[in-house]
Amino acid sequence: MSKTSTLRKLIREQLQTTPGETYHMEASSKAAYPYKTFTLKSVSFMDARDDFDLCVDIWHRGDWKDIEETADQIEKLFQNTNLPQSTILPTFFRESRFNLEDPDKTLKHIQLRFNVQLYELEE
Repeated sequence: MSKTSTLRKLIREQLQTTPGETYHMEASSKAAYPYKTFTLKSVSFMDARDDFDLCVDIWHRGDWKDIEETADQIEKLFQNTNLPQSTILPTFFRESRFNLEDPDKTLKHIQLRFNVQLYELEE
């Protein structure tokens, strides 16, 4: 499995420990609320390290309190955290958190961003 695929699998597994289903890139058209989507963007490459921007969007139709608790849980998962795997060594750093307005006023949306520093282990 590629380093990016391994990282994506790890992130999905971590996000699945919080309320709601987790989707990469976009949710199913039949997704039940609450749910989370995440994207990974390569932002820089160094000799031994790749840096990624991890963006996590949380969508909920409930109370702000519920979605904020989920956001807090996700921040705790990825805030200054090392999650070593057998082939990669990712370290996560929190960058930002935004409450975003949606045209549908019943929908709550929080976006979280993290920097991921990824080292690949030599085989």
